[in-house]
Amino acid sequence: MALLDSAHGPLGAELAIGVLQVERVRRELVTGAPVDDDRYWFRVLGEPGGDEPWGWRVNGHHLAVHVVVAQGRASVTPHFIGAEPAELPSGRRLLGPEEDIARDLLAGLDPGRRRVAVFSATPPDDILTRADPVADPRLLPEGLRYGDMTQPQQGVLRLLVRRYLDRAPAGYADQCWAETVEAGLDRISFAWAGGAERGARHYYCVSAPHFLIEYDNTQDEGNHAHSVWRHLRDDFGADLLRLHYGTRHATWPG
Repeated sequence: MALLDSAHGPLGAELAIGVLQVERVRRELVTGAPVDDDRYWFRVLGEPGGDEPWGWRVNGHHLAVHVVVAQGRASVTPHFIGAEPAELPSGRRLLGPEEDIARDLLAGLDPGRRRVAVFSATPPDDILTRADPVADPRLLPEGLRYGDMTQPQQGVLRLLVRRYLDRAPAGYADQCWAETVEAGLDRISFAWAGGAERGARHYYCVSAPHFLIEYDNTQDEGNHAHSVWRHLRDDFGADLLRLHYGTRHATWPG
């Protein structure tokens, strides 16, 4: 738990640890018996604290966090959080804000803009980049551009993006946001598929020059959510490794 906490901002730590808590409830609902263990796997790659890059990752049902550390900096993507059930019998919704902010954005679109943002009445069965070791943004629909939104709509989209970036420690999240602003906010886009009402199966994505976000709640009749944040250049620490090899070694093996 301390290791998970160390790789996240407060929001990210709450979500990562929340996955374990939701999974315990899921298993108890399936088996009818209390759960006293967690089935997740930690891997450490390289030598922590040395001069060379190192990293760690945790994987298991609905949790995938990948951390790479090099030259005093760290990266945390790909970052995947899921929740099954999306809404627990207690009413807790681990990814509720991720759904609600996007739904607020959709609801605030006038008919013309909504026609651009909604690319299908039927959502995909899962996130579209789920099988990609290198995320391909061309798999995502173009959707509605930030520059084509009203100022209130733009504000909701910014809130949605920061909800994902703020999973990371503040320094990394702010760096990603600064890159996005520098590249031009008008290049961010939002797309939706599926029903607009809560409880309906749905999907959305956000595309930007340096990252993409995907969310779906399509399985188990819209009660099984997935969310992922991918950095198009720095997934699995690629940017940090390029920096390291560029300054410490003659060649970059990637």
